[in-house]
Amino acid sequence: MTFTDYIKKMLTGQMVKSSHSADHNAAQMPARSDGAQKPVGPTLLAIDTASTSLSTAVLVNGEVKGELFENMERGQAEHLLPFIMKSLQEAALDFADIDGIAVTVGPGAFTGMRIGLSTARGLGLARKIPVLGVSSLEAVAYGVSERDHQGRNILVALDSKRNEIFAQAFDARKNPISPPECLGPRQALMLAPPGPTILVGDATARLLTAAANGGGDFFAGTAPGLPRAGNVALIAAQRWAKGENLPPVPLYLRAPDAKRMDELAAEKQAKLRNMDPDGE
Repeated sequence: MTFTDYIKKMLTGQMVKSSHSADHNAAQMPARSDGAQKPVGPTLLAIDTASTSLSTAVLVNGEVKGELFENMERGQAEHLLPFIMKSLQEAALDFADIDGIAVTVGPGAFTGMRIGLSTARGLGLARKIPVLGVSSLEAVAYGVSERDHQGRNILVALDSKRNEIFAQAFDARKNPISPPECLGPRQALMLAPPGPTILVGDATARLLTAAANGGGDFFAGTAPGLPRAGNVALIAAQRWAKGENLPPVPLYLRAPDAKRMDELAAEKQAKLRNMDPDGE
């Protein structure tokens, strides 16, 4: 089957489980007393394109399968569907096996967020399955190991490609204790409560520089600096039964660059009109 045929069948819900997929699922499902097999939690496809990377994974019976990650500032739109196909193949699943789709909603790159969200929505609509939003900041915080934070608070800092950074503070149980914000490094440090705090994310170096100049009990963490699809899936699965997932809409913390350019152009035209009200 060609990739084009695969995508067409995937979108129309015509994928039929192969015997290999069925054998895999049977081996993974725990047996019930009546002899039937019962899956543990939802089977989720997870997608992240909200940053400068591309990541996909599948969650099967509470276990991350087929996780792929690659640093990728450009070309996410062209590579996302092949990544999805490979993750499903490595998990020995068809798209018909998926119960829902988890996708990062940002904050992050505007183009990247649109790519991931539009793909997730399209696939979810085709299969009539839920699409679950997960914050990029939350996904990075989830990657902090118990050995790393040792009961300390967590401050996630993601690069916005501007002077500001995207930041949010979490407690030792990885529960958010501040809203996600776009602000300068020194202001971001103030989101953390008093006490030892682990800094994670691809903008950690900027926070460490600010902390060195301003003091504070901050430590660099070892968690991945960008979201991983496996963590996105695990977060979504934990909230599946509670219905607490974020809606699949972009989490914008600053105006799009295109809008800023439009505003600048409008301001320039207004200034010109004020200087020459007759338009001459």
